[in-house]
Amino acid sequence: MNHFPILQDNAAKREDNRGWLQVLYESDAMVLKRSFSKAGVFRGLHIQMAPSPQVKLIRVVSGQIIDFVVDMTSAERAIHRKVLGPDEDWVKIDAQYAHGFYAVEDTVFEYVCDGGYDEPNEQAFSITNYLESELGLETLILSDKDRASPSL
Repeated sequence: MNHFPILQDNAAKREDNRGWLQVLYESDAMVLKRSFSKAGVFRGLHIQMAPSPQVKLIRVVSGQIIDFVVDMTSAERAIHRKVLGPDEDWVKIDAQYAHGFYAVEDTVFEYVCDGGYDEPNEQAFSITNYLESELGLETLILSDKDRASPSL
C-alpha cells in the first residue's frame, strides 16, 4: 500500500487545436493544472469573480510566454506584460487580476489556483486589438470562448 501517492501524468488531457489541458488535482478549494500550448496560442484574459475569486501561482516548465495581467479593480485597466521562461520562479497572480498568456514558442505551463473552479463566475476578456496593434501579433490561435469574449 502506497501511503505517499504521487500525482501522475496519466490524468485525462483535454486536447484541441491549441494544445492540451490536464487537471492534475482538483478540490473545492484548489486546482492544479498543466497545459501545453503551441506557438501562437493566446489563452485569456480570464478572471474568476466573487463569490469565488482565485489566486493563481503560475510557472513555465518549458518554452516561453508573454504573460499578461490587468487589475480589474482599477478604472485604468492597464495591461501589464512580462516575458517568462523556465528560468523564472513561480509567479503569483492575485485575485483582482485578469490573466492570460501568449505562447512565443511551444510551451508547457503549470498553475495552481487557490480556490475551486466556478464556471458561472468566470469572465473572459479579449485583448486581441492590443496584441495586434502593440505587439504585432497578427496570427493568434484562440479558443472559441476567447474569440467570442468582449473587448477589455
